[in-house]
Order: sequence, then C-alpha cells, then structure tokens
Amino acid sequence: MICSHPVYWKERKIENNRQVYIEHEAVLELFEDRVQAPDEQFTIDQIHDVSYRGLSETYGFFYLHTIKGVRTFIVKETPLHWIEAFRTCR
Repeated sequence: MICSHPVYWKERKIENNRQVYIEHEAVLELFEDRVQAPDEQFTIDQIHDVSYRGLSETYGFFYLHTIKGVRTFIVKETPLHWIEAFRTCR
C-alpha cells in the first residue's frame, strides 16, 4: 500500500422514537495498481482524475472520477498527500 486516507459516512437510525446519526469511518487505500474504497475497487486505469473540495471547517468532499461515474467521499482532513501520491502512480 502506498497511501491511505480516512473517509466517513453517516447512517440515520430511529431509536426510541428519536432520529440518531451514527458516523462510520473507513479508509480509501492507494496501491500501485488499484484503489480500494470501502465498498468497491478500481484499477488505476479506471480512474480519470481525483479532486477535493472543502465544504466547511469540519468536512470536505473527496472525488474519484472513474469510468463508472464520480464517487464522492466525505473527509475531515484535506487529502492532498493522497492526491499527490495518486498522480505519481499514473
């Protein structure tokens, strides 16, 4: 593995007639030949580009532009080191 970056998603549940949000964490892993996302895998040649957009002081969006469409991941820290590592793999 070359690099990894934490990604997050929220699950909404109803408990005791109240709405509760549960935050989950996983990692987006970069290997020499592929990217392993929490629920799918892409080879390097299936990814056209990667980008990041800050949303607030707490969250931002990390985008994988793939042949299957754009995959969006919520991040808490800028993934610039991951993006730089990805671009050196190409």
